[in-house]
Amino acid sequence: MQQIIDDVPRSVTPHIVSARDRKYDRQLRLWAANGQAALEEAHVLLLTASAAGAEILKNLVLPGTGSFTVADDKLATEDDVDVNFFLDESSIGQLRGAKVAEFLQELNADSVGRSENLTLSQLDKLDPSYWEQYSLVIAHQIRPSVLLPISKLLWEKKIPLVVSNSIGFYARLRIITPEHSVVESHPDSTVDLRLDCPWPELEEFAYEFKLEELAEMDHAHVPYLVLLLLYLKQWKETHNGESPSTYAEKNEFKALIRSGVQSNDDENFEEAINTVWRATQATTIPSDIQKILNDSRAQNLGVTSSKFWILARAVSDFTKSSASGGLLPLSGSVPDMKADTTSYVTLQSIYRTKARKDRDWVAGRVNELLLSLGRSAAAISGDEVDTFCKFSRNLVVLDYRSLEDEYMPSTANSKKILRELEEENSLMSVYVGFRAVEVFEEREGRYPGTLDYTEDDEVILEAIALEIITSIGGSVVNERTSSVLKEFVRYGGGELHNISSLLGGIGAQEIVKIITRQYVPLANTTIFDGIQSVSAVWEL
Repeated sequence: MQQIIDDVPRSVTPHIVSARDRKYDRQLRLWAANGQAALEEAHVLLLTASAAGAEILKNLVLPGTGSFTVADDKLATEDDVDVNFFLDESSIGQLRGAKVAEFLQELNADSVGRSENLTLSQLDKLDPSYWEQYSLVIAHQIRPSVLLPISKLLWEKKIPLVVSNSIGFYARLRIITPEHSVVESHPDSTVDLRLDCPWPELEEFAYEFKLEELAEMDHAHVPYLVLLLLYLKQWKETHNGESPSTYAEKNEFKALIRSGVQSNDDENFEEAINTVWRATQATTIPSDIQKILNDSRAQNLGVTSSKFWILARAVSDFTKSSASGGLLPLSGSVPDMKADTTSYVTLQSIYRTKARKDRDWVAGRVNELLLSLGRSAAAISGDEVDTFCKFSRNLVVLDYRSLEDEYMPSTANSKKILRELEEENSLMSVYVGFRAVEVFEEREGRYPGTLDYTEDDEVILEAIALEIITSIGGSVVNERTSSVLKEFVRYGGGELHNISSLLGGIGAQEIVKIITRQYVPLANTTIFDGIQSVSAVWEL
């Protein structure tokens, strides 16, 4: 007993969790410390303190967005109070933006909020440098004549713009930014086994196992990766060095593995059999990743090149080197499996060592590229290189289309819209409805249905919709679209609590993805129909 007591450490320093980490615990599990840091450094601007706009901002304030600004010159009305959770009766007659900012600030002291009394007509007259203080801009329910110049300016400055609309049971969200790259896309798995092309250390480890000489207990604890390597070697010896490729061959290979089972406790053999389809796939560079590595932004670096493209160039060079075998850097991840501790830890070490060597090569090349660009070697950290290599099979680059391109669609985009309009109950009708409402508001200075519910507004709105459809090569407003237009008139430009709240969740979710550069944001438009409770995503 004394020996046992003596073996226990006499003092253990407990891990102290900070109040901040406790507060943001759940989201730290989603996007980790680097994602939270990006959020806390962000400054978000909301243009117009509408119900949906306030809901989007609420869902950014709660997780700790560093600072936010609400720009709005309108005075709060009874109608605003009826639909906006961040206004009360005391707000009536006061600046709507100031009151929304005040109530939002109460939700989280970590997020610093302010408001600005800006009219929409002032926005495109502001000094262009004004926008540079913001990480992202949210524009809710703003007419195109005002929005297009702002969108163009933000596009040039590479500041993301999120455009939202909410009328009645309909909602729309659009992301606008020239380019968005994602390293941490959070795939289901980063496991990269490479059993079809093992490196010497992995082969040496696997081929030391002599299955026929092992005791029953040891036999049942051979890692399934080792089993696959052993049986692949045996298969290749009788198949001209080729791995099983056809459906029949893979089933035959499974039978070969199954023939080695000695007892009901050989779960490792079942793990091997269940992994045959993945293990026999040829390890290659996915075509979408090769496209990124070949991109001119990676191959033709300049002084303004982003970290992403410098890292992509380094990985591209790695794949062409003798150290890579023509493959991407190894992730180093090993799946859980039935195995004895020693074998499993050794296997982990082999994969991690190979991954570390690959990353060291890439890191060296990154330093060379940075110095050639006249930038400090410290501009890209070792952690950033590690992360890029680990997720190199799951990189994503989204090249969004500008708002100008959407409003003057290409032939391909026009055909897409017309094709969607032909589908039964397609939400493209809602998209056309939003576009028609925008034109109506520009021309009439009000939303359809705001004065009286009259058939005149329905007729005018349908005529505008026909103009839009005709401009992209169509000829008629179908029954579905006509029905949607009537709903827009019925709503009179008003927002609903539940739809605003839902749009607030969708919008904030996409904005967090953009700010943290984790997970993959939508590309580029989503429409929600609360009547049918359905949504759709399109690249428009």
